[in-house]
Amino acid sequence: MAASKSPSSASVAPVSRVREQPEVRRRLLIAATTRSIAQHGYSGTTIERICAEGGVSRGLINHHFGSKEGLILAAYQQLCDTWTAYTLDGIKDTQDPAQALRTCIAKNFDTKIFNTDNLRIWLGFWSVIPKYPKLNKLDRALYQVDLQIYQAVFERLALQRKAPADTLQQAIGLMALITGLWLHAALDPKFLRTSQAHAVCLASVQHLLEPLS
Repeated sequence: MAASKSPSSASVAPVSRVREQPEVRRRLLIAATTRSIAQHGYSGTTIERICAEGGVSRGLINHHFGSKEGLILAAYQQLCDTWTAYTLDGIKDTQDPAQALRTCIAKNFDTKIFNTDNLRIWLGFWSVIPKYPKLNKLDRALYQVDLQIYQAVFERLALQRKAPADTLQQAIGLMALITGLWLHAALDPKFLRTSQAHAVCLASVQHLLEPLS
């Protein structure tokens, strides 16, 4: 009996490329947008600059995102999604809650993300979030996800220590401290060293990391 025919690589490859191209172009446009925000700020990130940065035409932005606003929202959504995945990846397999808390803090001040370009990108978005309801909605969603992650760590820590605590308050306080340090570093890169920022946050929770006597 003759073997059944399987698709050849020649017949499959073009279909794969056609399907990948739109998503690849979307990612390129989003990357061009974030680079522009890092270099020129939010107000300086015009369609012309995005097109020049990405080497594309204005029509491609409209085709994939409908407008500049759609592209900006997509860029911030990706930034939020990447941040959440980055945070969770560091603690998902950590059994010790004290170590999970240390890891959460350390990841915020890893130089792979706590650097000038990344700080400028976040500052660029933060500067206009209050003015744009859709951006604000995305930012509030990210805040709630982060809050749940940190509160869960504090809850695990309280359970381990058998010491009741207001874990929501603890999570809000630590997140506010981290955000404040990021904001200061974004406004003035000479404000503090990465190691200092890391140490300040660790000091704020040190009493929770020490074994109970």
